[in-house]
Amino acid sequence: MVRAPDLRIETRRSGGTVRCALVGALHQDNQEAFARALARGLRARPDRLRVDLRAVDLFTSAGLNALLRAGLAARVLGVALALDSPSRCVRRVLESTRSAPYLPVENSDPLRERRADRGRPPGRPRAGRDPAGPR
Repeated sequence: MVRAPDLRIETRRSGGTVRCALVGALHQDNQEAFARALARGLRARPDRLRVDLRAVDLFTSAGLNALLRAGLAARVLGVALALDSPSRCVRRVLESTRSAPYLPVENSDPLRERRADRGRPPGRPRAGRDPAGPR
């Protein structure tokens, strides 16, 4: 486990997969610790490196940069890199920067998204929200 300012990183290997789970805020002050954790995971040469981002509550361009660099390194090494259940703020950055095609997303809990959207027509904001933010 690695602790950095505002961020906890836990890396575990299970079979041919290395899972790197993050909890907290990923920003410029701690992105080096994140990059080192990803590099250690890749050095193990697993079949797959899964980056669990479900508990990330702040995600900046520094984190995106670390992920994109790890994605390039993974391709060179022949390791499949995938983002596991990215939080809403991570998805927002991926969408706004159009980086999603370079970082495949796999949800380990596919029902989670269906439960969150249940009862809402597509494209309609959740109750208490409008496009400008909370009411």
